[in-house]
Amino acid sequence: MKRINRSLTVAATVSLAAVTGCAVQGGDASAPPAASSTAIPADGSAQAGEAVITIRDFKYEVPASVKPGAMLTVTNADSAPHTVTARDEGGFDIEVPGGGTVIFQAPKALGEYGIICSFHPQMTGTLVVR
Repeated sequence: MKRINRSLTVAATVSLAAVTGCAVQGGDASAPPAASSTAIPADGSAQAGEAVITIRDFKYEVPASVKPGAMLTVTNADSAPHTVTARDEGGFDIEVPGGGTVIFQAPKALGEYGIICSFHPQMTGTLVVR
């Protein structure tokens, strides 16, 4: 009986670690502040952004380009949490929970911004601001 309880405890601990491990993100005090973002309330009272980035099947669906300073709505159609993080320092780092939606402001400087998910580094894309 003790062996079964110990096995169940180990299994539960491993499962919990697997679920929470994906959501752990290391902090760096020297990192630039994250771009401004707003989670959309369940009642939909927040105003939608001017452009939409959709995360689906661990891939970004990004518009061809956005205006400088445009408000972007990021919708995560996956159940896993993701980020929209600029590859270069001084950019943006937006976390979007699984099934969630967040609004943030695009950079005001023109350019191409490489993006990556800090939780899933195989997810990459480019946000073009012009």
